[in-house]
Amino acid sequence: MCVSCGCGAPHEKHGDDANITMDDIERAARAANLSTTEVADNIQSAV
Repeated sequence: MCVSCGCGAPHEKHGDDANITMDDIERAARAANLSTTEVADNIQSAV
């Protein structure tokens, strides 16, 4: 899904770069040498 809005389109930014997509999560995971699940868990914990 568009991680921001939950629309079910995982790679769609809806014309606004402020929206978070799976591409962003995957890029963050590679940068930190983590899985996408770990990144998502870390984001959830942070908010």
